[in-house]
Amino acid sequence: MRHPVRSALAAVGAGLLAALSGLPAPATAATSGPATIVVRDGATQPVFDYAQAITEEVFVEVPLDTDGDGVRDRVRLEITRPGETETAGLKVGSLMIATPYLGDDWPEVPYHDVEPDRLPQERAAAVSLARSAGLTRAGDDDSGYPEEGTWEFFVRRGYAMISMESLGTAGSTGCPDAGGPHEAAATRAAIDWLGGSGRAYDAAGRVITAHWSARKVGMYGVSYNGTLPLAAAVTGASALKTIIPMSAVSSWYDEYRANGLVVAPYGWQGEDVDIHARVILSRPNPQVCAAAMDRLAQQQDRVTGDYSPFWAQRDYAARAGNIRASVFIVQGLRDWNVKTKQGIQLWDALGRHGVDRKLWLYDGDHGSANAPQFFPAMRRWIDHYIYDIDSGIEGEAPVTFEDADATVTGTSPSWPVPGSAAVTLPLATGPARVDTFTDNGRTAPAEELLEPAGHSLAYRSPALTSPARLSGTPRVAVDVSIDNRTAANLTALLVDYGPAGTDPVIVTRGWIDPQNRDSLARSAPVVPGRTYRLRWDMQPQQHTFPAGHRIGVVVLATDYDYTLRPLPGTRISVRPAASTVTLPLVGGRASLRF
Repeated sequence: MRHPVRSALAAVGAGLLAALSGLPAPATAATSGPATIVVRDGATQPVFDYAQAITEEVFVEVPLDTDGDGVRDRVRLEITRPGETETAGLKVGSLMIATPYLGDDWPEVPYHDVEPDRLPQERAAAVSLARSAGLTRAGDDDSGYPEEGTWEFFVRRGYAMISMESLGTAGSTGCPDAGGPHEAAATRAAIDWLGGSGRAYDAAGRVITAHWSARKVGMYGVSYNGTLPLAAAVTGASALKTIIPMSAVSSWYDEYRANGLVVAPYGWQGEDVDIHARVILSRPNPQVCAAAMDRLAQQQDRVTGDYSPFWAQRDYAARAGNIRASVFIVQGLRDWNVKTKQGIQLWDALGRHGVDRKLWLYDGDHGSANAPQFFPAMRRWIDHYIYDIDSGIEGEAPVTFEDADATVTGTSPSWPVPGSAAVTLPLATGPARVDTFTDNGRTAPAEELLEPAGHSLAYRSPALTSPARLSGTPRVAVDVSIDNRTAANLTALLVDYGPAGTDPVIVTRGWIDPQNRDSLARSAPVVPGRTYRLRWDMQPQQHTFPAGHRIGVVVLATDYDYTLRPLPGTRISVRPAASTVTLPLVGGRASLRF
């Protein structure tokens, strides 16, 4: 979710820019008399002259002193809005991008070591295991930031375009807290100022008001830029009317942890909350935030991986009931940086609380949608919620699908798609048996363990006689024992095995710490050799298994690209006939034909 270069955060998606380049040339303002927002065909029109636009620098006061200097923090805004002579007192809506990525000096921050001899939770569990030994009987089963073309596009249509530099970055004071309550409060302070409350100053230190503001704010952005709007939205009612989070974090726990395990975003092994905060700490005199950075390192807890109040403060999906703004989620189905669970759990939570919502699922990795239809949909959404325009967006299907070629392939009233039903299958049939493997994930990536050779277990269905379409969150329930350790990584992969001679494809994956088998918030020791019933989820996914292919589940321990990598040698046993995988299939069991 981090991109330590300005250019990587300069766009909200190639599709948006392509859509812009394909639009007709903006009309020239040809109005006389009082200015107004012009609407035609359900959309705001380009009637304001960008050459007359006003650009100003504003510093919004935050009700916090996170750097401890005795002065309230301030966040810097850069605002571009239609010119005063054109607007003649007209109040305009605001579109704001809050970002930590506008600093010029990116510190070099060493990442955490991910190759310990043993997992840290094993050492932490040793004392607990010894204390409980007398109470346990053997055999018990405890079963982006837009480019200037986009900026100009909206200003000409009557919007104030605003960039906000988040706490501790670029020209803002204070200290980052990686999506925590401080960054939420700072973003909320900027929204409140645009809504007519709070205090702000110009570059000369004079108090300044947003006299031009219609007191309606929208926010959008990719990655961290899409996460800060969520942090602000869960603070409750405000001038914030809509957000468009793209590849955004809805729970920081699920960004850096998974069912008790320490996990990494793809490509960023060793990163954690503290590392990310140190990377974005680009304000002058960053040393004033040393204590704040140390607190993050301590509170994030890379030892147990347990869910704690620290993570609850950064769990926006859990607080979706506080959201009063509409939400347009954009999520990549191949995004292993900000994983699919982030967008889907937010989608589900919004539905439970009756929040106006839309979902755009694109078959791509970290970033934004690319189909030419995306930006027009985004524009209709913004016009509707900021200027109350009947843009037609409310009559469109709530869910849109975009394939890997940036082509819209269809829409749906819901996700998972209608007709999806859970189908539970055993990992193996026949007599009960025990299968054993030895962890070697430090040296072998998961892609090399899909055909087991003693370091993983693979279970395959018979060949399909017709396609099977997956839509939703697969889950596994595995009877497993850790035979020679008190802690282990456990990973499950859902795999598409094609005909002989073709490479198998990992469809999705999930992880668990056996010590968190009963609770995300509390670790419990693992007794070597004891069988436990472990249940865990994989990342939500949409995928079609073609006819002739086999559905596979691979069980392994260390997942090279995501989990910590202890020394090889952990021995794990699985009872496959008693273990299951549950697949959300369109058409349910009737769709599964072998």
